[in-house]
Amino acid sequence: MTAAPARPSGRHRKPAPGRHRLRKDRRAGQYSVAQFAFGVNLVGNGIGGVGLPLFVLDSTHDIAFTGIIVTVAVISSIGTGLFMGPVIDRFGMRVSWIFSITIGSAITVLMYVLHLAGSLPPWLLLALCFVRAGADEPGRVATFGLLPALAESSGHSLERANATLRAMNAIATMSSPILVGGIVSLFGSSTILLIDAIAGLLAAVIVVFFLVNAVEQVPASDEPSEQDEFEGLSYRRRFAMAMKFFWGDKVLKVLIISTTVFAALDTGLASIGLTAYANEILGSVAWYGGLVGAFGLGSLAGTIGYGVLGPKLPRRGVYLTAYIGMAVMLLLLAWQTEVPIALAIMAIAGILTSPVDLLYMQALQERVPKPMFGGVTSIATTIVSGPSPIAVSLLTWLLATLGSHHTFVVIGSCYLLLALSLFLVRPLREL
Repeated sequence: MTAAPARPSGRHRKPAPGRHRLRKDRRAGQYSVAQFAFGVNLVGNGIGGVGLPLFVLDSTHDIAFTGIIVTVAVISSIGTGLFMGPVIDRFGMRVSWIFSITIGSAITVLMYVLHLAGSLPPWLLLALCFVRAGADEPGRVATFGLLPALAESSGHSLERANATLRAMNAIATMSSPILVGGIVSLFGSSTILLIDAIAGLLAAVIVVFFLVNAVEQVPASDEPSEQDEFEGLSYRRRFAMAMKFFWGDKVLKVLIISTTVFAALDTGLASIGLTAYANEILGSVAWYGGLVGAFGLGSLAGTIGYGVLGPKLPRRGVYLTAYIGMAVMLLLLAWQTEVPIALAIMAIAGILTSPVDLLYMQALQERVPKPMFGGVTSIATTIVSGPSPIAVSLLTWLLATLGSHHTFVVIGSCYLLLALSLFLVRPLREL
């Protein structure tokens, strides 16, 4: 009598037809849900970022206090960004993102309710703005920490995932002043707080209920995983390991140093530099908005283009071309006075430099181990943003001493020398 064939065990059983397709569709759906939630939150942040100073000024009628609020918010973001990284790693990206958005939105609702009740004195407003700014920072880090797993599980390239997020942020940034103007004129400045809070809470609800597994589960194994090595470590130990990794990776160290220098120059140019240029060279400070808008549109176009073509392009070549191109654009700005040409130059500069932030973030996402991503990224972000106030002060002095024309020659030449020096930096070849 012939024995019946043995039934295959569950471990080796072939998946039912269509099961793989369903799993892939579900992962693609989670990617879309995550990007939608990120987009909703970015719109709220954009409206809140533009509208909060208007609300403070409208409610206190004190321009000096409004400036203090903005300064305190920046200090809170920097401090939280530096020290909250190990906490993000301890609780995971998804939990950190939800916690950050929920706390920030709850504080904003509290500000709105207290304002309506007439119980929001300046000291309490200052304290709530400080806490709100600090709560936002972990969410920003966690957003980029979630993207690699989401992109991989859904079959999207990391270039496309990062570019999609950056494009949504650019659209939110450009549209926010217009939206805020309409909202304030129709409903008053306090409504800004309510819309900001609703957007954040909606994004958190979407992630809680529709993004159950934001990070791909790792199959069980007898081998210790990367995450296991970090379990039970103290905050101090996690922070020390993040610092050691940050300083020990040559590629990241070069990227962060160069990004810090160029970001400081960019901040000065985007604020006081272009304002003086519009007034002295183009003849009216009103053209400042046009210059910034042209750069923003170019950056949006470049971001979308890089999301499509990025996987096929050499990263080092793109990185060096961006800075060389920006240097040339700044030197061209110094030698011409026609408004249409200046707007075109700014648009081209936006296109050329758009991949820089994407390459920087992608290097962090690919090179930093998942269990310490929050710590390393927080430290890097704090370092990059630190020298910007010094650069603004230095550029202000140059403008007062040399004038806009010669200042742009100096800044353009500095860009060019720094960009050319990067050709000699060997670690960049590992991009």
